[in-house]
Amino acid sequence: MRIRSNPHTHTVFSDGRSTAREQIERALALGFSALGFSDHSVQRLDAFTGIPAPREAAYRAGIRALAAEYAPRIRVYLGLEWDSEFGLADPAQYDYILLSAHYVLGGGGRALVDCRPRRAAVFALRRAMYAGDGEAMAADYFERLGRRALERRPDILGHFDLVKYFNAGGELYDRDSPRVRRAQLQALERIRESGALLEVNTGGMARGYVDEPYPSRDILRAWREMGGGVILGSDCHDAALLDYGFDQALAWLRADGFEGVYELGGPGEDMFVWRPLES
Repeated sequence: MRIRSNPHTHTVFSDGRSTAREQIERALALGFSALGFSDHSVQRLDAFTGIPAPREAAYRAGIRALAAEYAPRIRVYLGLEWDSEFGLADPAQYDYILLSAHYVLGGGGRALVDCRPRRAAVFALRRAMYAGDGEAMAADYFERLGRRALERRPDILGHFDLVKYFNAGGELYDRDSPRVRRAQLQALERIRESGALLEVNTGGMARGYVDEPYPSRDILRAWREMGGGVILGSDCHDAALLDYGFDQALAWLRADGFEGVYELGGPGEDMFVWRPLES
């Protein structure tokens, strides 16, 4: 089996390095039947990566125009990555919503969990707002994410455990902590109740930040046991990495007992189509 779509694609409208047209042309070269754009939502606070508010209408119009232009060759979707805490969005304006958490919070403070220039802020927040208790901070991250999923009921839940970005060697929190595990499982239950697909995100691998997908395989196994569906996404900011790690991710999913994955549907198909994993 080959994955022939990607629902998590960024462009220069937010923090991507490639234009939407460059991403589509790369998708065609890879034999994709569908491509979904998901630039970052306008932000209520800290507009570090989001679409600038005056450009949101241009983003929608630009992707819709390209979808019409390329319609005979590939199906193009207008999606949005909605930040779970500070994002502003009208879901009715988009084909689908991918909900993601990008911040740890506490005591009125906030810190991006996946920005290398702002790494110190994450550890400073842990120290100041959680008295150095990384497990409490991580558990709060997952608890909020689960609540937001139930409130907003997205189509896809993106990079579930992004909070591990700075956790190499357990530096930020103990990933085997029972407290963290309970929070993860509770969040997964809420996401399952929301009806969302869980993204298997290879973007951190593509950029050399982590050596496993978001979420980790133990979390994915728990999700499978809950009966949840998965969809692969590369969180692509550079067209050259559009399908990075998809074959490896499929091999992991097979090994961990998944029978199939969802893809974005191509011309004439439903938006989300389940594909069986061949042995």
